[in-house]
Amino acid sequence: MRIGTVIGRITLSARHPRLSGERLMLTLPWTDKTFGDPARFAPSIVVYDDLGASPGQRIAISEGREAACPFPEPTPVDAYCAALIDNIFHQPTAQP
Repeated sequence: MRIGTVIGRITLSARHPRLSGERLMLTLPWTDKTFGDPARFAPSIVVYDDLGASPGQRIAISEGREAACPFPEPTPVDAYCAALIDNIFHQPTAQP
């Protein structure tokens, strides 16, 4: 699971039938360098969202096979919004 920041919403004109009613959010996943410099992110990904994330919101992203686990039937999802994050408390370790 990774942390990501939502930067926008994706609208589709055609979609897979099992994805009706979904929200697809464009998200920037965090890297280990994001904590030191908020401008450093991994390449953006599309995340399935049914929790109501909005642009600027930090979310927990489940990817791969685990992203399809919340669905009762097999669903073509590669990344899923697993949680909305309110606060992050991070204290860097001292560098030797």
